[in-house]
Parts: sequence; C-alpha cells; structure tokens
Amino acid sequence: MQFDFSQLLTAHYFFDRTPGGDFLLGYFLLGFFILLFFARSLVLRFGPQDKYFRKSIRKRFGRFVALGVVGILLVASRFAEIPLFSMRIWLYLILLLSIALGAWTGWSIYQDYQKRLRSVYREKKKHAHSS
Repeated sequence: MQFDFSQLLTAHYFFDRTPGGDFLLGYFLLGFFILLFFARSLVLRFGPQDKYFRKSIRKRFGRFVALGVVGILLVASRFAEIPLFSMRIWLYLILLLSIALGAWTGWSIYQDYQKRLRSVYREKKKHAHSS
C-alpha cells in the first residue's frame, strides 16, 4: 500500500466525515489520552515527594482529565467510524491542545514552585536573623 503524502495538505484529509483506512495510530493515541486522563495521579505518585511541589500541582491537572476524556471519545468515534466525530481535524486539535496545555502547565508549575521555594528561603533567613 502506497501512501500519498501530498494529501496531508488537503482540506479533505482533515475534514473527511468518515475517514477510512487503517487507524494504527489510534492505539497510540488511545494510550496517550488514557495517560492524560490519569496525569495528576501519576505525577503525584511518581513525582517528587516535596510538599511545595505537591502544593504547586494540586489544582492544575483538572483540564487534563477533560482533555483525556474528549480524546478517548474521539479515538473511540474514529474506531466506530461515527460521522463528524471521527474527522481527523478533531484528533489533531485535541492532540495539539493537550501538548500546548502540558507545556503551559509545566511552566506554570515550575514558576509557582520556584516562588514557593524563594518564600520559604526568605522565611528561614528572616527567622535565622531574628533569633
């Protein structure tokens, strides 16, 4: 089977209501969205056990659950060949949104964590000088 890469640049490729063909990438995407769904618990379980890190990530992973659910539904729709919901554009958009949200959340957590560490350092320094 020969794949024509020039079709990747056509609107029909992205907006085909029921794209056919093998969807081998679907298993990878399904795994990715399942991991996204469990991202918060995975980070809490396997991430640093620092209490300041945990405070920094506490409220930032709710969006990942929603993106994971939407991604799983879109992959399932593609496997079931449900018209409109199985369009490639939805999978690409949710995948790009997930990656962008991951980068933004990582940067946000890093900034908040650094701010907490600086605050703790100032408090320790203040208490050391007052004793």
